[in-house]
Amino acid sequence: MRVLGLDIGFGHTKCFSEGIKFKFPTQLAYPPDDPNMEVEKVNVGGREYVVGRDTKYASSYRIEIPTVIELVQYAPVFLKYVLDKFGKFDLVVTGLPPNAKSHVPTLNSNLKSVTDAEVMIIPQGVGILYDVASTTDIGDDAVIIDIGYNTVDCIAVEKSDDVWKKKRGITLENFGIMKAVEMMREILPEKYGLLKNWSASRLLETFEKGAVSIDGEKIDLGAYKNEAIQRYVEILLSKTKQELKDSFRDVATVVVAGGGAYYVGKKYFGQGVIPEEPEFSQARGYYVVGIQSNNG
Repeated sequence: MRVLGLDIGFGHTKCFSEGIKFKFPTQLAYPPDDPNMEVEKVNVGGREYVVGRDTKYASSYRIEIPTVIELVQYAPVFLKYVLDKFGKFDLVVTGLPPNAKSHVPTLNSNLKSVTDAEVMIIPQGVGILYDVASTTDIGDDAVIIDIGYNTVDCIAVEKSDDVWKKKRGITLENFGIMKAVEMMREILPEKYGLLKNWSASRLLETFEKGAVSIDGEKIDLGAYKNEAIQRYVEILLSKTKQELKDSFRDVATVVVAGGGAYYVGKKYFGQGVIPEEPEFSQARGYYVVGIQSNNG
């Protein structure tokens, strides 16, 4: 049985299967009106789309994906892009934020429109749980913190009779790593006024590098980036504990994953577990869930 773990995030879409580990920007656009421009196209329902990195060549035709509603609507385009690259699968396992349960039927129907495979949709964070638990002893209870581009998904889980059960799940909207980027923008001094006016996506690239070159001069922004991350983590932990209440207290393990885990790291989460290549943890876990469901 061929299983695909598909993690569609607001920043990147990650795919995992046997022999496959692939990610691309969760971006799409209509093809530009230029027959000479060579871009990868995906056809869904008779409409053609440009997906991933090639959308930079069609920026004037880009379709924005600001919320779960758009993510669910265009999920089949991203799945079709993956299927065109890697062929058919028997089972596609994906997920939605814990607070988006009402969108599950629509997402299932939309994905089924482009594949004959069985589709399994589980809460985001559960994938990370199964990824980490398959290689690490995390005790009998844990809090999973998935730091994405726009959102942070948190679930509290407990093991009973060797079965993991979700006790509580929350989604912190607009609390992803872009929150730290905006904090860096706020603390930049006025002499960097040009940077303060940059778009969020452009400032994110600068944040990732910790430096920028302007008029041939390299400017080190490491101190501002580190200060922003420290403030972000303090606020994130406070918010998470407040929202999860007793579910956060005395848990055996805190697991931090998602692309944001690269920034917060063990420096801020102490004994927390951070999986290898944390941005792929969700997709790997979806794959594990799919394999286990087939074997079970």
